[in-house]
Amino acid sequence: MKPLKVLFKPEAIARRVRELGRQISRDFRGQTLDVVVLIDNGYIFMADLVRALDVPTRCHFIRTETRDITDPNTGKERKEIFYTPEIAAEDKNILLVDGVLQSGITTDFLLRRIYLHRPRTVKTVVCIDKPGERKVFLEPDYWAFRLASNSVVVGYGLSWDGLHGNLPYLGTWAAAPAAAPVKKVPAPPSRARAAKPKAKAKKGRK
Repeated sequence: MKPLKVLFKPEAIARRVRELGRQISRDFRGQTLDVVVLIDNGYIFMADLVRALDVPTRCHFIRTETRDITDPNTGKERKEIFYTPEIAAEDKNILLVDGVLQSGITTDFLLRRIYLHRPRTVKTVVCIDKPGERKVFLEPDYWAFRLASNSVVVGYGLSWDGLHGNLPYLGTWAAAPAAAPVKKVPAPPSRARAAKPKAKAKKGRK
């Protein structure tokens, strides 16, 4: 595999996180903030960001998964988004945190779910914003770095095929490595498949 090109060094990342912390703290001065992080890509960014905040903060963690579902009756495939646990957002100031914003489809789906619970305010913050890959009309309220290219970015919690997320910097390859094949999941016979005894899973079309 080709060596990584460093995009942003640890010092630059730390500086931007501190700046974001000051900006968000000003915007929510005198209020409590509920930080909701998409844990797969945003856990390191979120950990640094909340320590840079100067307002009372509660932290929540959610996991999302996009699956290719095959309808056994028609044979047609569709993508569905699942997430767990449910987000208790009523009358709260929600800050949705992710490591990277690309197509925006998953973030848009989560925002729609959050708004159903009647939050006081909802804001989004991402470490890397890639507006050139957007497939829905969505702009983050705060972002650390914005990239014009569609190259794969790894490090600082962002991984490729589960690897490289532990790197202290943000880097990229000149050409993206081959992606692992996506596992196709057959659809259950009934649409009432979201209820599971141990966790709630919500779904949405992608």
